[in-house]
This record gives sequence, C-alpha cells and structure tokens, in this order.
Amino acid sequence: MEIDTGISKARVETLTDGIYAIAMTLLVLAINVPVVPAGESAEAVLPGLMGGVVESVMACAIAFLILLGFWLAHERIFRRLVVLDRAFTNLVLLTLLGIVFVPFTTMFSTDYPGARIAVWSFALNLGAIGLVHAVQWLYLMRHPALLQEPIAPPEGRRGLARSFCTPAAALLAVLISVPAPRFASAAYLLIPALLFIADHMWSR
Repeated sequence: MEIDTGISKARVETLTDGIYAIAMTLLVLAINVPVVPAGESAEAVLPGLMGGVVESVMACAIAFLILLGFWLAHERIFRRLVVLDRAFTNLVLLTLLGIVFVPFTTMFSTDYPGARIAVWSFALNLGAIGLVHAVQWLYLMRHPALLQEPIAPPEGRRGLARSFCTPAAALLAVLISVPAPRFASAAYLLIPALLFIADHMWSR
C-alpha cells in the first residue's frame, strides 16, 4: 500500500468540486456586454453590436463544456480510488491550478479574439490540463494499490486516449490561429468526435 498523505479522499473531492464550480461560474464574466456610445440610441445601436455578444457566449459555452468534461473525467478516476498518496494528490492539485486559470484565459481570448497570443494562452491552459489528466491515468495504472481494483489494459488505453482529446483540439486551434485567429475556437467543437474515436478505437 502506498503512503497515505493524511488528507482524506473526501476532502480532496470537496476541494475539487468547489474549484470546478467557481471556475465554471466565473466563465460568465467572459461575456462582453456591448457598450452603447454616448449620445447613441441603444435600440438603434445594439443590434449591430450583438455579434460580439454571440462570440463571447460561444466561447463561454465551449469553456464550460470542456470544464464539465474535465470534471467528469475526475469523477471517473475518483470513483476507483481507495486511498491517495502524495504524488497523486500533487497531480490533482496541479490539475486544479490549471482549472483556476480557465476563466482568465477564456476572458483573455474573448477580449482579444483576433490576437494569436490570446488564442494560444487558452489552448495552452486547456492542453496542459488534459496532459496532467493523462499523467494521472499513467500513474494509477502503475500504482494499483491506490485503487479498488487494477485498471484493465483496454480501459487504461481508453482513459489515456480520452485525456489527449482536449490537447489535440488545442493544438489544432493553435494551427488554425496562424492564418485565422477568430476561427480557432472551432477546433474545440471536434472534441466530442475525438472522444467518440477514443472510445471505439482505443478500448480494445
């Protein structure tokens, strides 16, 4: 049995759920409320400004769904755990460090949708979280004493493949941003398709 950290699994789960809930709620701040120029009629000007709002809402929704996916992945892992060791706890905390930055990188990308550095910051943030999730799977596959039962090879391959789906979409977003930064977020819409492929190609 691995050395226990002294921190209960329940407390780590509570901390994780709280951070995810706060991060997912703060995403709404990324929605840019249109500013009507002084002296202009809101009724006349607002329809023309709604494009920016729709763009912000889409970015917020994409970030929310990706965070939801990360949270569900976390839950799938924690259901199997019996005890935490120090190394795995540190991996969870490293994941949470990435999660708390998602509202910021989302706001950065919505405030400057045409700036590549903003697109890259968001992609780096999401890609890093996905890679840490992959490391968590690798760690648990090599430390079965932490689990109720060892992870079967097909399930391990599937978990790893799913962990790489968001980093793959983030990399595609970076590539798209080189010629067309405003269209880079479309790459994240491919995540469900990538997850479907992971489930059917890497679980055998």
